[in-house]
Amino acid sequence: MSDHGAALDGLPPEGETVEVSKFSKITSIAAVVGGIGVLLSLGILLFGGEASEAFAYSWLFACYYFFTIALGGLFWVLLHHASNSGWGVAVRRVMEHLANMLPFAFLFFIPIIFLKTPREGLYEWMQLLSIGSDDVLLAGKAPYLTIGFFLVRIFFYAFTLCGIARLLRYWSVKQDSTGDVRQTFLARRWSCGLIPLFAISSTFMAFDLLMGLDYKWFSTMWGVYIFAGSALSSMAAIILTVTALRNKGYLGKVVSIEHYHIMGKLMFAFTVFWAYIAFSQFFLYWYAKITEETKFYILRNTEGWYFLSIFLVFAHFVVPFVFLLRQGAKKDTRQICAVAVWVLFVHMLDIYWIVMPERGPSLTNGESLMIPGAFLFDILAFVSVGAGMLYFYLRSMGSYSIYPCRDPRLLESARLVN
Repeated sequence: MSDHGAALDGLPPEGETVEVSKFSKITSIAAVVGGIGVLLSLGILLFGGEASEAFAYSWLFACYYFFTIALGGLFWVLLHHASNSGWGVAVRRVMEHLANMLPFAFLFFIPIIFLKTPREGLYEWMQLLSIGSDDVLLAGKAPYLTIGFFLVRIFFYAFTLCGIARLLRYWSVKQDSTGDVRQTFLARRWSCGLIPLFAISSTFMAFDLLMGLDYKWFSTMWGVYIFAGSALSSMAAIILTVTALRNKGYLGKVVSIEHYHIMGKLMFAFTVFWAYIAFSQFFLYWYAKITEETKFYILRNTEGWYFLSIFLVFAHFVVPFVFLLRQGAKKDTRQICAVAVWVLFVHMLDIYWIVMPERGPSLTNGESLMIPGAFLFDILAFVSVGAGMLYFYLRSMGSYSIYPCRDPRLLESARLVN
């Protein structure tokens, strides 16, 4: 809801453009750390021998974590337009910047998608196809599990998701110069039609890159589970970005504590949604007791992974749920930012919990891929991809106004009361 008070004073007609120089220290550090880290990572993937197979899991974990945050940004942009949201206009550009990190996220995927050694180290079914196998389950999933079709699908996901993000940003930025309300109607109409494409691409991307780590296992709820984490973590990233911009003197006239209240409620809603999907998937598999299904949880409920599994129940659901129940927490920037940092942390643990238990025996020599120092590989990959994504994200901020200055609903958003 919104009120209809006095007009906003002092809003420049051209909007506010972020001076990237204000973040120069952060961008410089991110560029150096990311550049060095990527070079070291490529060296391991290309020339690391058996270590490249272990490092491929580290790289997949890091890439998919940051990919989910960008993917969630695109979801919020689509939802904003499709639902004809008024409140979100003031923060929509932050969502768009997050969504437009998708091309860079796909660039980071290239080494493990197109290099044979790390790719086959990740996906056992590719190794089986290379050496020849009479596995009944693998034969039953042909022709879906073929390398050629796998690469075609990855290209389709990249083209579709990046194309949607670019198209919506184009209409949004064009309206800044023309003021034409037709851009709003175009984005609204097309978003309703593009949501199914988004859902298909994000779901099958999760099937191919994460569920495909064990071709014998399957879950019809997997795409929704990954989506829930993406939406939750991206809203946390949006909250932190808006706060950082406000601390630098931007968005002060268009973003209020009421926006934080709504973003906090959305984060609360997806905390519950993630828990619902996670429990539903676990409960159905526990009840059915089918070997191909329960192996996923058996692996993650043994040895050290058991403690991480239990920790995620409380850290990913109970802690943010209890904290965000209070209205005061959602209307206090320090408290909601603390929750946002926590959400990003536990989402990282969730992706780690999905990927890393699969770093098991090598098909070729039967030895464990948990080589000494493998955890250092995880840190290297995470820091390298994270620094690279942060650099591109901050650089993109100065491209155009940080809020849609000629959107017809900007005034409604700035006067938000809920």
